[in-house]
Amino acid sequence: MEQLEIINQKGEVVNSFQLNSPLWQVPLSRWNVSLVNRHYLFNQRQGTSKTLSRGEVKGSTKKIYRQKGTGGARHGARNAPQFRGGGVSFGPRGESNFSLKVNKKLKEKVLQSILSERMRKKEILVVDSLIFDNYKTKEAEKFLNSLPVKKVKSLVVLAENDENKQKIICAFRNLPYINTTDSKLINTYELLSPKYVIFTHSALTQIQERLS
Repeated sequence: MEQLEIINQKGEVVNSFQLNSPLWQVPLSRWNVSLVNRHYLFNQRQGTSKTLSRGEVKGSTKKIYRQKGTGGARHGARNAPQFRGGGVSFGPRGESNFSLKVNKKLKEKVLQSILSERMRKKEILVVDSLIFDNYKTKEAEKFLNSLPVKKVKSLVVLAENDENKQKIICAFRNLPYINTTDSKLINTYELLSPKYVIFTHSALTQIQERLS
């Protein structure tokens, strides 16, 4: 039975976490990861881009010059699409829908597979708890310096019931290479980019229960 070391804030091993769930045995499918990641990114698009049509451009509707005798083409109002500042033909109307649908079980399986892959590559760290004196950025940075993480892009995953959760988030917030998330909200996209994923003990327990 495999296990992960649980460390304290000084980087010392204090316990172990048993990986006795099928969650940690799911093989990685790059095709499925790509599919679910694309689904997430497309669903973030608002689709609110909008241009003004000829009838929506405000301005005078007076004929810009006489019909005949100018040597030029016949034109009416200045808000026609061929004029600068006029309406746009066939532009976006603010009604675009880019959302995609993907099977819920597939999303869950991809999340399991990424966690399994990161565990196999030893890119998951587990800390027993995160308690700082004043919850300042320098304290959070000192904690990270005691880990292999240093100043590498990492994700800190907290549990819903972690003590002083909001203060912990504030302590890490000013570090550009650190992102924080909740164990109940973590998704495929968040897990793909960081080099390391740092769980609190309670957060890892919650996510194992959630995905098993």
